Amino acid sequence: MLTELQAYQQKNMSARQQYFAYKAQAWLNYALHQDSMNSRSPAGQQAAQAAETILTTLRNGKEQDLNLIQDIPSNSALMRPDLWATLSALKDSGGIESAPREIAFSEVALIWAATNQCERGWRESGIHFRMADRWLEQAREAYVNTHDSQTNVALEELIVSYYKQYETLDTSADSCRGQVLTPIR
Repeated sequence: MLTELQAYQQKNMSARQQYFAYKAQAWLNYALHQDSMNSRSPAGQQAAQAAETILTTLRNGKEQDLNLIQDIPSNSALMRPDLWATLSALKDSGGIESAPREIAFSEVALIWAATNQCERGWRESGIHFRMADRWLEQAREAYVNTHDSQTNVALEELIVSYYKQYETLDTSADSCRGQVLTPIR
């Protein structure tokens, strides 16, 4: 599956194809990690299914049918609204054009981190939140470097808007119930 996904990650593919191929790879990495840990959680199976669904859609040339804004699955939660705000704003602003891999990996890392925190506590989630933060910082830097100052200010304003929307949804009680994410634009 990884070999097949690599074909869609090449520069000659559209940014959308690359983004979803990287996202499928990230889901597959998550599924393999869960399997290697002999996890009894359904998260690994859900991750493998997400990867398979994306790959099937790419094979059929129907990537336009896949939503860029993904709801948070029921075994995870919206934690770190600051990072979710940055992720959503980058997606809404065409950030996948400049950083499809970084945006895809950060999204799955955010879901993975929150799932770990819900299932095993904060000690298990920190590394994945830091990983998501690093990926998002790289995506944001790539975006800033390819746009003018007016566009970058608009990105910052959109991040603030998303943060205001998401901060009320943050589940500081570490309860996983999923979350529907509504795009601003």
